[in-house]
Parts: sequence; structure tokens; C-alpha cells
Amino acid sequence: MGVTEALARKIVETTYESLPPEVIQSAREVILDGTANMLAGSQEPLAEVVTRYVRSLGGPRHASVVGRGFKTHPLHAAYANGVFCHAMDYEMMWYPATHPTSPVLPALLALAEWRDYPPKAVVRALVLGFEVQGRLRLAQEASGQGVSSLGLHPPGNVGPIGSACACSALLGLDLQRTRWAIGIAASRVSGLTANTGTMTKSSHCGHAARMGLEAALLAELGHTANEDILEARNGYNHVYYRNSLDLDLVVKDFGNPYRMVSPGLGVKRFPSQYPTHWGIQGALEIRERYRIRPEEVERVEVEVGADNEAADRTRPRTGLEGKFSIPYTVAVALLDGRVVIDSFRDERRFAPDVEEMLGRIVVVKNPQIRSMDFHNAWARVTVHTKDGHTYTVRVDRPLGRWDNPLPWERRLEKFYDCALRSLTPQDADAVLRFIERFEEQPSVRPFMDLLRTPIARRRRGRR
Repeated sequence: MGVTEALARKIVETTYESLPPEVIQSAREVILDGTANMLAGSQEPLAEVVTRYVRSLGGPRHASVVGRGFKTHPLHAAYANGVFCHAMDYEMMWYPATHPTSPVLPALLALAEWRDYPPKAVVRALVLGFEVQGRLRLAQEASGQGVSSLGLHPPGNVGPIGSACACSALLGLDLQRTRWAIGIAASRVSGLTANTGTMTKSSHCGHAARMGLEAALLAELGHTANEDILEARNGYNHVYYRNSLDLDLVVKDFGNPYRMVSPGLGVKRFPSQYPTHWGIQGALEIRERYRIRPEEVERVEVEVGADNEAADRTRPRTGLEGKFSIPYTVAVALLDGRVVIDSFRDERRFAPDVEEMLGRIVVVKNPQIRSMDFHNAWARVTVHTKDGHTYTVRVDRPLGRWDNPLPWERRLEKFYDCALRSLTPQDADAVLRFIERFEEQPSVRPFMDLLRTPIARRRRGRR
């Protein structure tokens, strides 16, 4: 039996009843964090562009566009909500690195709202879509030829296949059609990291959600594809990895345990690229522990790996690009004592105090640190003050990483901070209550009704 067939069998044969309780709880946490990201992302500047684009396409009104007050074609909704979910670079992180939520959850919610599938079925499909992405990333990193080294953005590379598997599970496709869906999705993988720091990075995730859903819908109708696409000549492994992947890792120990719970998922504490989190935490710890005021800072050194993707953006050109800059995120942490969604507006990026602080920050690249290996990465922040003192903090495990989890109360703070950008407090409470018993609910449609309409439109409706 080939790997693609074995993977498709896992998708077809895994039942909801076989999922351990801790996996179902992890799925709820994914839905909580993903929903928060979609709600806040729907109010970002990028969302205005995406909304105009999706509206211009027209189509049947079957699925909700989160926070924008209208329904559209499920494929368009999956795309828009996938973009929103990644718009702030605030969604969950994994090891090996990828953002597994945005390619899968928006696609499943669009499909479930359209066809009225029960939330329990969504949970099963979500778990499977995550497991597929996690196993593919495991095989890639084990080969020593990870997607990042090839210039590929992981959600764009594994996301369409994970989304296709999840949507196939929700549609209840048989073995052959699931293999077709995987084959179709493998021809849709994409995502170039040269677009990091622009709006296009988020489109990788929206594209993955849309393409995965489309692949499953086409397969449902009988659209054929290579049934062994992962291992085929000129297939996924051959073209992208020159047959360097040990594809057995994709199916070996599938769900035993689920990678949702081992190693688990990282809940981001800050809305910025993950390699910046070590430096941000170090800067915040120094500021808080030693009561350092910004005007006392003479020079700052941030020691990170030579491979750190965020090390070279010393003067980000926009607030958005600041999410991918160690100097900028450290500067904001030292100045404001926090790094939040609004830290990445152009107004903050080009404020005089930020410009001045950026001139005091030096990134030191240490080739012995593996910054892009998030399980082994570390960073050191050193602040020299004008009175001659030096303060240093080393960060090995930033708060929120899978092995240093963000406390539940902090997760709820993050949820409400994001949700209240789009919803009233009452509706945010209702969304939280729905998620807490998600798999017991009869339909996702009331949930999507809550997510769809933003505060401003609700207020206009009351007049």
C-alpha cells in the first residue's frame, strides 16, 4: 500500500468516538484561538481589500465572512476567513513550524455552515486536518530539507493538503475520492517567503483553505487526480523535495499520539512572527525586573541565531513589516512595556521615539543558535544604560510555547482583546459559551451568525 492510500485510509476510517478527550479539548482551544484571530483580523486594513475583492466576485450566499456582515460562496468565505485568521501573525504555532489553523478551520466552518454539518463532525475533521499537516512537516524537517530552507511558507505548502483531508472527512468521502482530493490539493501548494512582511503572506493561508475545500468538492463530484500523489514520479515528494522525504513518517504513528497534544500547540502571546518572541520576552523582562525607563537606554544588543528570519529587518518599511523585525519588536517592548495588535500600525512604527530607539538596537547573529528550530532556540537581550549599568536576560522557552503554555486566563484575555474589536461584549460572551460546548451543539449556523456581523452594523440595525 502506498503512502497516499494509507493516509487516505486514516482519514476515512478515523471516527469521532476514537478521539481521546484531551484531543477534543485541544480542538476546542484551536477553535477559540482561531475564532479570536478571525474576528480581530477582519478589522485589519488588509480585510478592507479582501472584503472588496470577495464582494466583487458575487456568488450564492451560503457562508459567512467573519466580521464583515455578509455571506458569499463557501470558497470565497474560506479564503477571506483564512486570510483574516493569519492577518496579524497571531494564530497558533507548531513544531515543526507551521500555522495549522488558518488553512483548515475557515474551510471547515464555511462547508459546515453551507451543508449544515454538526459541530462534532467539524471537530473530527479539524483534528485530522491538523494531524496531516503536522505529519507532513515532521517528514520535511526530518529530511533536513525543511520548507523554509527552500523559501516556501509552511502553511502554503502543507496547508492545502491538510485542508483537503479535513474537508474530505467532513464530506464523508470514500477512499478513492479522498485520494483524489489529496492529489488535487497537492497541485495547489504554494507560498513564497519573499512575501513575508506584506499582505500576500496572509493570502497563503486563505489560499490553502480555499484550495483544500475546492479539492474536496471536486473529488466529491468525481474529478480525478493521481491517486498516489505524495510518492508518485513528478509528485509532491519528487518535485519539491527530490524524493528526500521519508514518507512513512506521514502515516507512521498517525494519531498515536495526535500531534495536537504531543508536542502540543503554541499559543502566541504577541501578534508577530514567532522568531521575534524570544527577544520581546527578554526586553519586557528587563524593563519590568529592573524598572528601566526608555530614556535611560544607551544601547541594546539582541543575540539570536544567524538563521533568524527577523534579524535583518532593522528599519521596517511599514507597521505590518514590523511584525517580522527583531529591532522593531524589541524597541516597542522597551518603550511601551507591551506588544499588542496596535503596536504594528504605521503611526506607531514612524513615531519619533520608535525611530530613536531603533538606532540604539543592534542584532548580534550567533551561528551556534538555531533560531528557526523553535524547540531548541534561545535569545539573549542585553540593555546598557547611560549610567553605566548592564542588564541581561536569556530566554529559552517563551511563554506560550507548547512546553511552557500560556495560562488559561491569559488565553481568555487574548480572546476578548481580539473578539471585542468586532463583537459586542454580549456577543463575545455568547461565542465563548458556544465554543466551550462546541461538539455538543446541533449546528454551526448560530455560531457563524454571531461571527458574521460586526458591532457597527449591529448598531445601525437597531436604529
